[in-house]
Amino acid sequence: MSDTIEGGCLCGNIRFKTTEKPSYQLLCYCTDCQTISGAANFAAYGVPIETISIIKGEPKIFEVTADSGRTNSRRFCPDCGSRVWAQIDELGLASVNAFALDNRSHFKPASNHCPESAPAWCEINETLEFFPRIPREPIS
Repeated sequence: MSDTIEGGCLCGNIRFKTTEKPSYQLLCYCTDCQTISGAANFAAYGVPIETISIIKGEPKIFEVTADSGRTNSRRFCPDCGSRVWAQIDELGLASVNAFALDNRSHFKPASNHCPESAPAWCEINETLEFFPRIPREPIS
């Protein structure tokens, strides 16, 4: 894989690489991302699933049902608990934790996702584009 970047969990037992050319970069304010990140949003570095390669370790998987009804498979370190990425197989997309990247300067958020779910005290960068929810069923 050319043009790759690497990342990993807090303890270093999970290491991965992916493309430095993401499909999207956004701040997600959905309540699920708030819970998993422990913050007002999650920094999502979105890539096609097939661009992620595990270099070291084997992440644990925990599946949740997203608001869309799709299964979201979260990958995290079984030792330190750090979330490294989540993927929705149905869409072929993975949201890498942008702060799990070794070089965090690759993350440049361009959009806000689900800002209506942000806490009232949260200041949202209105200069970023709005990234709409992807509907479960195709729009006709």
